[in-house]
Amino acid sequence: MKTASFQIDVSPKDALRFAELSGDWNPLHTDPGHASKTEYKNMVLHGAFSAGLISRIAGMHIPGADCLLHNMKLRFIAPIIPPASLTVSARLVSETGGVGRVEANVSDRDSGVRYVQATYEFGHHKIGVSKESAKLSIPSNDEAPILVIGASGGVGSALLKILGNKGLGISRGDLEGSFTVPDITRIGDVIGNRPIKSIVHCAWPAPDNVSFSMLDDPRSSIKHHVSEPLESIHALTRHLIDHGTENASLILIGSTFAKPGRHNFRMPLYSVAKAMLPALSNILALELAPYGRRCFSVVFDVIDGGMNAGINNAVRLSHADRSPSGKLATTEEAALQIMWLLENQSHLISGATISLSGGAMP
Repeated sequence: MKTASFQIDVSPKDALRFAELSGDWNPLHTDPGHASKTEYKNMVLHGAFSAGLISRIAGMHIPGADCLLHNMKLRFIAPIIPPASLTVSARLVSETGGVGRVEANVSDRDSGVRYVQATYEFGHHKIGVSKESAKLSIPSNDEAPILVIGASGGVGSALLKILGNKGLGISRGDLEGSFTVPDITRIGDVIGNRPIKSIVHCAWPAPDNVSFSMLDDPRSSIKHHVSEPLESIHALTRHLIDHGTENASLILIGSTFAKPGRHNFRMPLYSVAKAMLPALSNILALELAPYGRRCFSVVFDVIDGGMNAGINNAVRLSHADRSPSGKLATTEEAALQIMWLLENQSHLISGATISLSGGAMP
């Protein structure tokens, strides 16, 4: 697990310099006389100053020089009253498809008191790529494209390969041949108003590995693994309503790890979030029907590729042994099954959850 930290001393003069740069002259931060009358008795460092410290550890340490910061979330636990000696620390929580997530803290160097908890997500910018070569055009053919959310993943990339110019890849990180959309809730701002044939939602946060009862920051973790994926699906639903062609579908990719006995309780938030999809498919099937749209979900077991590309042979064999066929599905096989579902134009499929696990046992 990659970690990094640095130390810094901040003074009242630093608060004034920040006020000059930002224009935030709130007297709590800049007027000792006013601040002495507050509960803090002294000037309090701007909260945005802490954001700058988190930006520093992102740009200089994790990931470093090629950092492309996607978002940052801060929780202010205690006020920083200068002069103060601070330690800023961070650890890489996950990185998949070129997008990483980091947890960071700003603490007192001497006492260890935590002032700020933060999380941020990043991608990587490329060096030496001209703006002209980085441009991406929506397919020029007249047919409405199929959006594939999660183009950098194993299943997403395999599906786009089959679709060819009928598919339009959406990736949170910088991926050649796909649109970069760091925040799926803003997808319309990037791809515009072109009609779309369907949306296949393959993207999902990397699975967690901490038991639910032992979460260090439950609010942040639950938001990342449960709330934000729901917000993304909401945005895709709205986009389908507004720009989908007749009978367009939203296909949600689920996992058998949402079922008891599969997850072994090692990925509780991932399992909870994926368990929402069958119910959500039923709900959205009802809500989308008046617009001539459909929603259904497809559930796969362990796929040999994508986020499972790094599993060792022993784990791979143990999963294969659960299947009557004695083998794992490849990303290409999974993509072909999604194509089979895309070609099914029946209204009867809407609201369904189709399990394509090959009969794998828990």
